[in-house]
Amino acid sequence: MRDPFNKTARPAWGTFSSAALLLVLAVPEGVGAAQGLAGAPSARGAQSVPSQQTCPDLAPYYQGAFFGLLGLGSETANSSDPSDTPEPPDSGPSEEDWLRLAGILSALQSSCLRSTEYYALLGAAQLSAGATEPASEALERALLIDPTNGAAQIDYAEALFLRGQLFPAMQLNETLVSRGDLPAALRDGLEARGAGWRQLTKQQRFQLDVSGGYDNNLNGAPDAGQLTLTLSGEPVVLNLSSDFQSVGGTFSNVKLNSNRIVLTEDGRRGWDNEVRARFSQDTQSDLLQFSSRYSVVKSSRKRSAQWEAGASSLFFGGSPLYSAGHARLRVQTRNRRRCAPVYDVATQYQRFHAQPALDAWEGKATVGLNCAAMSGSNPLNFGFDAGYVYSKALRAKRPGADRDGVQASARFQRRLFGGELLGQVTIARQTDDKPYSPILALGEPRWQRRSQILVSHRTPISLGSKAAVFTVNFFYQDQTSNVELFAMDNSSVEFNLSLPF
Repeated sequence: MRDPFNKTARPAWGTFSSAALLLVLAVPEGVGAAQGLAGAPSARGAQSVPSQQTCPDLAPYYQGAFFGLLGLGSETANSSDPSDTPEPPDSGPSEEDWLRLAGILSALQSSCLRSTEYYALLGAAQLSAGATEPASEALERALLIDPTNGAAQIDYAEALFLRGQLFPAMQLNETLVSRGDLPAALRDGLEARGAGWRQLTKQQRFQLDVSGGYDNNLNGAPDAGQLTLTLSGEPVVLNLSSDFQSVGGTFSNVKLNSNRIVLTEDGRRGWDNEVRARFSQDTQSDLLQFSSRYSVVKSSRKRSAQWEAGASSLFFGGSPLYSAGHARLRVQTRNRRRCAPVYDVATQYQRFHAQPALDAWEGKATVGLNCAAMSGSNPLNFGFDAGYVYSKALRAKRPGADRDGVQASARFQRRLFGGELLGQVTIARQTDDKPYSPILALGEPRWQRRSQILVSHRTPISLGSKAAVFTVNFFYQDQTSNVELFAMDNSSVEFNLSLPF
């Protein structure tokens, strides 16, 4: 008996489906030879067959001497002893052979509209020819006529799997395994197929990213080299030391990510862990970050919802800067229109280790659109979103107390130059409830405006036998504020190599 799980040949199993090869091997060059074998009309004369005509005997298509070429004689197909199963042949038919057979069988359809046996055989041939959609339709019709048709059930489970419907395929396969009339050899094969499918529900991935580039403001310092203070009602200019001035230079990043995904009937569960380090000539600006995130995605025909929770910790210049815990809910509707609405709500607790006065709860609510458009064969994905951000001070002495603001962004993604081009523009504004300091900005509440541009191009490459992704990133940020200490700009270019393993 042939291996039913060889996806290259796309074989089909069952009392009838495995025998579909007969006609391919028996028919010389044309449909006419099939008429003598099955008493069926040729494909050329199929339209003249009256619908009330009796379906011809299908036995010659899967019995007789030709059946032995598959190692599945009529006695073997009904045997429950695995030792009775002959060895598989060294080679099988091509997809063209199966397609030819499907065409021959299609000529009989008007005479076999009520034959579950016929549709099971037709679906088997189409499935083995790689025509998954027509095969699914034929097999569904076979099961509508006779829901207990084992051959159609076996092939229909395979068709569901090939169409990406993993869990329905697994459920149908389990139903087949539980049948009491299943030959032992066939049961073993179906159990192995089910085990292989179950393995696909759990995926573990690791990825190493290494990159290097240049940043003109590694330490996030303000633009100005001096600060204007208001002391006793008079402006006083204070020159900032070199520690508060921007430092530019080259940098390198190393990032290791692990991702575990468990697929479920209505979505998936995922656990991401990441360690990232940045090194540069300014060691006081070196970064080390740890993060972990658990997510659950639930999908239906109308929408998909993602819940996630996680924690992260950041070290800056060798010292712990802050730790954070966050939770998020993201809902995206599904429709046939060009754009689909997206709703996002997130909250985060921020704990600053060296400066507890900065501790805060932050919340964000966003509404947006994810859109897709076609330009020839090259799809363009783009989107927009706008949201409200609120930061609640957890300490009475926090400079500026509470603050809130708005944020908006636009993004696009498109295939270009053998890879993908991605771009995003973000603008944001925040305002403090109270003055940041009585000696800064004339004692007025602080405001900040920030603009960011990110352009990235990703290109799949091969490193020997390994697949990798090469990425070029360009980032620019400009931040203005009435408090000079928070006015700064930053630009960087980065070259990244991603190595999954």
